[in-house]
Amino acid sequence: MKQYIAHGMLVLAAALLAFGCDSRGTDPVAPPGNEPLEAIEVIDLDSPTGGLAETNEQIAFGEPEAFAFLAEEAEYDDPLQGQEQIRNLERRDGVRIYRLRALWGRVLAAQTDSVDNDCCPLDWSGGMHLEGGVIVVERVIHFEEDDYIRRTAPGTIRWVSQTCAGFDGVQVRLIVPPVVAPDSTGGRPDSTSLTTPVLTIRTGPFSRRFTLRELEKLELLEPVDRCNNYMSINSHRLLPGCPSGHLMGRWLKAAEPDTLVDPETGARRGVVLGHYRGMWFSERGAAVGYVRGFYGLSNTGERRFFGKYINMSGEFMGLIAGNWGIDSNEILAAAVIERGWFEGLWYGRRRAALGRLKGEWITGEADRGYFKGIWARNCGEAE
Repeated sequence: MKQYIAHGMLVLAAALLAFGCDSRGTDPVAPPGNEPLEAIEVIDLDSPTGGLAETNEQIAFGEPEAFAFLAEEAEYDDPLQGQEQIRNLERRDGVRIYRLRALWGRVLAAQTDSVDNDCCPLDWSGGMHLEGGVIVVERVIHFEEDDYIRRTAPGTIRWVSQTCAGFDGVQVRLIVPPVVAPDSTGGRPDSTSLTTPVLTIRTGPFSRRFTLRELEKLELLEPVDRCNNYMSINSHRLLPGCPSGHLMGRWLKAAEPDTLVDPETGARRGVVLGHYRGMWFSERGAAVGYVRGFYGLSNTGERRFFGKYINMSGEFMGLIAGNWGIDSNEILAAAVIERGWFEGLWYGRRRAALGRLKGEWITGEADRGYFKGIWARNCGEAE
């Protein structure tokens, strides 16, 4: 179907803070302006792809500064990572392995405030203990000079962390050994195998215990004070042959809804309510790409979101499309906070289904918003 570039696209682009809704896909090393006609993108919330095209982009969609805050992660050299005993444990039949990312601090405001004189300093020093299992630290997130993490036992880590305008966090792998069956003589299994595995996270403002069932598909985003400090935790079980990882970034509400109308036909293409941009993280937690998109209402009132995923060089990696919803409205720090969910599919070229994704978002006053989620390729773990 023939597409048209609406005159209102410039207005929409401004409303979405230079999201670039009238952008054209380009090869990351080629100058713009050489795209085929079918590569032109026009936002359409009634389209199966949202009007987005299967094209390459400039690196970081041509706006690397908008994603810089998400790249401040570092691999952690955990001595358990390379131990043969740990590798053998992970290969055993019946072992259960989970990946967990915990972020704490001002996740809503951190993306826009490098300095915030009104922030509330908070001491998040504490730790994590997995009863009956092993914790392997994979990454530390935004830790500053005075922040550090240390191990006190195979199943216990502790950290020192303070936040003000930003946030800190860790990514870990949780390994739960299989239960040892009684031997042929009728003997009982080793007593350690009878321990009920429970994960405990304790910090100054937050404390919680999680069962293995909760860790299968954990999505937690909880305020701890009235200064917009949050504890954010995502976890999922790692299954053989089922790659999965995380995505996170900014989920922002537009200053005003933007109704899209084709200038030549007068046909409506839905209403854009906001946009998001973030990073795509691999199974190991490394940043491997950028994701950018928008959300709003179709002409039938369906809440839809769309986006494009590219790798670190700008190469097209997929389109995403799905539904979103609102869970609740809250009043925190004299601001109305909206929070909700999103769930959808991830498509490759020629709309081949590659996997699923789901997550949570939260928005506040202007330029305040955050989302986090889990992607899973060719399996149902993001359901």
